[in-house]
Amino acid sequence: MQTEPEVTARGLPLRTLLWAEIALVLGLSLGRSAVYAAVNLLRVATEPGPLSSSSAVMNRSLVPDRPWFDLTYQLLGIAFGVVPVLLAGYFLLRSGERPGLLWFGRGTAPAGRLLGADTARGAVVAAVVGSTGVAFYLLTHALGINLTVVPEDLPDSWWKIPVLVGWALENALLEELVVIGFVLVRLRRLGWGRRPRSGRRRCCVGPTTSTRDGAASLATR
Repeated sequence: MQTEPEVTARGLPLRTLLWAEIALVLGLSLGRSAVYAAVNLLRVATEPGPLSSSSAVMNRSLVPDRPWFDLTYQLLGIAFGVVPVLLAGYFLLRSGERPGLLWFGRGTAPAGRLLGADTARGAVVAAVVGSTGVAFYLLTHALGINLTVVPEDLPDSWWKIPVLVGWALENALLEELVVIGFVLVRLRRLGWGRRPRSGRRRCCVGPTTSTRDGAASLATR
């Protein structure tokens, strides 16, 4: 029996809406950063001299001579930076998924054991990925084909460390919750990584119960 594409209550293909959600969330978060990084790298690469003679500042001061406005801009950047995470959570709720279960694994194991296991796995992954990235950067910088990365140039003020921690948390939320917790879930809904379902199914107005992996199944007519 031929499978009929799922559609929404307004007649739009469900796959189209899921791809649109992925594009919107990535476009506001990691995709935006990637485009700016690519353009900046192209600009520096076309300037005279090796790449290592130019620098890229990760956390720069925005108003060096006015620390309170500098702090305000830093906090605004962090706050608006997590908006894509909220948008991803909203899309998940709209389609019947539970962001808490998908992002943090609530209800799948005792909290202490889950936290300990996640912390151990995260430490191993961070050590492997971090050491590999640092080694690659040092090698490419020594060869003159990479920029000189400056971690920060914030003023020596009382809010310097809290702001750096805030930017680190903002980046972690974007990378983990958006990429792993949202995009992968949406790709699973699109059929990536699992066998397609058979039968004729059409989406109605709202979702029904959640499946075992946390994604909501769609009501049938």
